[in-house]
Amino acid sequence: MLARRVAILLPICLVLLTACKRKPSISPDVIARVHDRMLTLADFKRYLDRNAGTDLAQLTPEVASAMLDQFVEEIIVSEYAASHGVEVPADQIASAVRNEAGVTVIEKRDEMRRERLIASFAAEVPDVSPAEVQAYYDQHQGDFKSGEEVRVRQILVNDEALAKQIREELKNGASFADLSAKHSRAPNAKRGGEIGFVSRGELPKMFEEEIFRLEAGEISDVIRTETSFHIFQIDERRPAGMLDLAEAAPLIQTRLREDAIRQRLAKLVAQSRRDSNLAILTRRLPFRYSGTLPKSDDE
Repeated sequence: MLARRVAILLPICLVLLTACKRKPSISPDVIARVHDRMLTLADFKRYLDRNAGTDLAQLTPEVASAMLDQFVEEIIVSEYAASHGVEVPADQIASAVRNEAGVTVIEKRDEMRRERLIASFAAEVPDVSPAEVQAYYDQHQGDFKSGEEVRVRQILVNDEALAKQIREELKNGASFADLSAKHSRAPNAKRGGEIGFVSRGELPKMFEEEIFRLEAGEISDVIRTETSFHIFQIDERRPAGMLDLAEAAPLIQTRLREDAIRQRLAKLVAQSRRDSNLAILTRRLPFRYSGTLPKSDDE
């Protein structure tokens, strides 16, 4: 009798042991893993909508791959910030969510974590010396030769009626920066929609044609793309020419500081790239992934 019980129980134990060794199941909509955090296809589509005003179906596999890398790397930075004690009080996150239509608590938490981490990096960057400015200017003369440029702001929304309402408010004297902060879904919304100086060839043709016909202070008509509506304002026009050192110095200082911060961020992303807990689950993607992050094709 005892021998029979052992014979029955032994296969059951073996099955249980095998099951314990299996990887925990992952929800079928998960497309990327960042340590213990799972990112879904819906998360990525929301990221595209918020940051590029576009739909995944409109992107080539190469562009979709690059955008997925960017999305995952932002999550890496957010998770790094959390693991190094950078947190944001819940009431501040809730307040920010109430003031930004369409954003989730998790998206805003991630964004605010990154902002705090980058601010801490910026505080550690030493001031750029006059000698460094001069050396950069001498070595990058071509960067300071330009064709005609315009300094431009943008408002991006996904609703035509809202876009027309904003355009009407602007005609009646409303602040472009205020309406950008209130309504725009572009990443620069909180900076008043500031894009900065652009020259011909840097923007899509349909935007360029409208922008370069405007004079300083003028506002464009509503420009419709397949998935969004855009309004631009020209703050300043700058003729073709060469910036002298005094004019270039503020740009150089900003560029060198931003380069130093990017290097810090690149180092922490590179460390995570080497971590086995980071992976793009390629079999779950609706496009052929050609990005640079670690891949897993067996999950």
